[in-house]
Amino acid sequence: MQQLRRITDRVARTGQAATDQVAEQLAVMSKRGNRAAKSAYGYVMNHPKSATAVVLGTAVAAGLLWFMQRNGGYKATREKVLERVRDTRSRVRDTSSRVREGVTSPE
Repeated sequence: MQQLRRITDRVARTGQAATDQVAEQLAVMSKRGNRAAKSAYGYVMNHPKSATAVVLGTAVAAGLLWFMQRNGGYKATREKVLERVRDTRSRVRDTSSRVREGVTSPE
């Protein structure tokens, strides 16, 4: 019975030590985060054009990602573009051959 008591006490002490360590690290990380947020806020307030450029760039990137996902993803969009480009080449060839033959309107 005493051995079980010693094991549970050791587990409780280890758990308490881990909790204390986590609490200390949380306080340190909280202070770092607070400093980082204040630094970012100060930079934004001192450089409004840079902040605007970052916001607009992020919005454009998000818009492009949304557009790509809406149209089936990158692969589907790429295949559509390639198909359109390849189709254009054949139309150019058809048009040039009709011009050489003297036909002005497609039949």
